[in-house]
Amino acid sequence: MPVLTKFPRTEAETLQRILDELPRLWPNLKVNKIRREVRVGLNARADATAEVRLGNLRKELVIEVKANGEPRIAEQGISQLRQVLRRRPGAYGVFAAPFISERSRELCKSEGFGYVDLAGDSFLQFGSVLIDREGAASKSKEQRGLRSILAPKATRVVRALLLSPDQPAKITRLAKMCEMSPAGVYLVAQLLESKGYVTREKDRSVRVTEPGRLLQDWAENWSIERNGVSRYFSFGRGSNDVIADLAKSARGQGIEYALTGLAGAYLVAPFVRSDAVWTYVKGDSERLVKALDLRPVSSGANLVLLNPYDPGVFQGAREISGVRVVSDVQLYVDLLKFPGRGSEQAQQVLEKALPWARAE
Repeated sequence: MPVLTKFPRTEAETLQRILDELPRLWPNLKVNKIRREVRVGLNARADATAEVRLGNLRKELVIEVKANGEPRIAEQGISQLRQVLRRRPGAYGVFAAPFISERSRELCKSEGFGYVDLAGDSFLQFGSVLIDREGAASKSKEQRGLRSILAPKATRVVRALLLSPDQPAKITRLAKMCEMSPAGVYLVAQLLESKGYVTREKDRSVRVTEPGRLLQDWAENWSIERNGVSRYFSFGRGSNDVIADLAKSARGQGIEYALTGLAGAYLVAPFVRSDAVWTYVKGDSERLVKALDLRPVSSGANLVLLNPYDPGVFQGAREISGVRVVSDVQLYVDLLKFPGRGSEQAQQVLEKALPWARAE
């Protein structure tokens, strides 16, 4: 039977679908004695219990169902399972949802619980039983969730938070930093919270709880070539001359720019030299092309002008040795999948400039 991808919206519908699908999801186990709404003590209740058998092994499963499988909700489900299992010694707790995110799956495993969802993800570990499966629909679902966080304006909020990962930020302050409406920032913060990247303080400010994971997930799902890429040959003698001419011309014409890639990273954490200089340019890059007498090329470029997918790439840019360079956060994101030795240089930026991410 193919994996069902039209997920239910309520806990009641989710429970019904999960129970119906158990034979498919756990084909090697015999599932029987399914009961719903099982009261356990005065103040605890299980959404469902089931007995599973494998040969002579029998085990009671306590199933807690939620309509959302993101980390914040998964933590609630795990807490409720703990309450029930204190009154049900010997039982095994299972968290269930329409789709359980990768981070939530990690949480369940680390806390000693199983999980199951309608995307085909499943984990059980007790006695001689070990089931650990990733459903066919799971990865694409995870990627779609990340894409919503990595939409152009959403990355402004992500970047702003990662520029000061140890400082909680009010929605109004983030809105000003990101040049967005407070409502837009609030929606992004809600999405980040649902995925466990941030929490809300008592004063409703936003605090990043897992900055390293957020940075890594962004970088893993990003390519610098999502920007507009124009490749040129400059008649400067080498990359240092190209950079010097670029900086002088951009200042003279009032054009905002910021180096990235290997050339930018070399000014922050020297490791890999590159003959090609990559730089973001805001506005009319044709003025720079004419001023620097650049020639468009399909290969052998020594200057690459990037038309940014969003002007937020300039957040946190600073001057180093008289040259504008993007933030360390943006450098790492651009470098991780950069052509050639980009991933090696990304690691150097992480080690030397982003210790809070390395520590995780």
